[in-house]
Amino acid sequence: MPAARILQEVCAAETREVALDETGRPVSVRLSRLTEDRPVQLGKTVTGRLRAIALGQGGGFIELDNRAGEAFLRLKEGHGLTEGQSLELRVVAEPRECSKLARVGLADNTPALSSLKPWDSAQIEQVEPGDHTVAMAFDMIISNTVSLPTGGNITLERTRALVAVDVDTSGRTDTGRAANRALKVNQDAAAELARQIRLRNLGGIVVMDCVSPLNREAGKQVRDRFNQVFQDISSQRVRVLLPSELGLLQASIEWAETPMAERLLAPSGEKNSRTVCFDGFRLLEQEARAKRMDKLRLDLPEPALEWLNREGTTVRQALAEKYGDRFTYNSTDPKSPLVSVIP
Repeated sequence: MPAARILQEVCAAETREVALDETGRPVSVRLSRLTEDRPVQLGKTVTGRLRAIALGQGGGFIELDNRAGEAFLRLKEGHGLTEGQSLELRVVAEPRECSKLARVGLADNTPALSSLKPWDSAQIEQVEPGDHTVAMAFDMIISNTVSLPTGGNITLERTRALVAVDVDTSGRTDTGRAANRALKVNQDAAAELARQIRLRNLGGIVVMDCVSPLNREAGKQVRDRFNQVFQDISSQRVRVLLPSELGLLQASIEWAETPMAERLLAPSGEKNSRTVCFDGFRLLEQEARAKRMDKLRLDLPEPALEWLNREGTTVRQALAEKYGDRFTYNSTDPKSPLVSVIP
């Protein structure tokens, strides 16, 4: 199913896009930034050399051309390749943190992607920098807790092994038998979890702790709800089990794109310096559009200004070309970016 709408926010330094479902809820985002080098992207054709064959690990290690790093190629006995051989490849999973290499397939044997769900064919709508819906979607993907439309919330915690999901019924006003109330909240949570996995570019093992009581028939309905929503909005392969006797809904989801949190956040879980800078640039553009003749100052937290001075020359040039050379950058070390008019 394609998105019902796609909002596109084009700034000088970055472009953010949000795919919305028929209810207006975000289900996927895309982000393109100046200064962010991403040579290994899902569906792209790359070239490289087969550095080492390791069938005991299920394949071989590829040294990609143009200093694009390493990737893993799944191989079986009788594959016919030799170490040192140059290959044309297609990216089937992007790299992740914790030394998770990109995964590639032989280009001749790996179908090209036309477009991933839900980006298939919806019309793109241009919005102004700082658009509320776009901002809300990008805030959501870095928040651990997400509200359910009908009350309650789910909390997602990503570990090295899996994504653990807790369901909280606080604020719900469902009536009726306990089993019916549990079924409804579990179905709502499963649907929201499916959206959040696609929105955040997650994969691997996902475990949701369902609200009890939950019998086998109710468990089937919860599993089917997750499957239905996820397959409507994602091209990733997924396998979902019935909830266990302990009420745990387990899913295995094919990795595809780099998780958005890895691009936006530091290991501490806070926004990284690049993200803080780009928040400031977006705010600067909003003010520049409203005050077309004024000179403006962007005040950044110190780590963000250090990043800008080290890596942000291209961004400064892009802003100057779009709005004129009327910006200065400094730091009084505020908690978040501030823009002011220079007298």
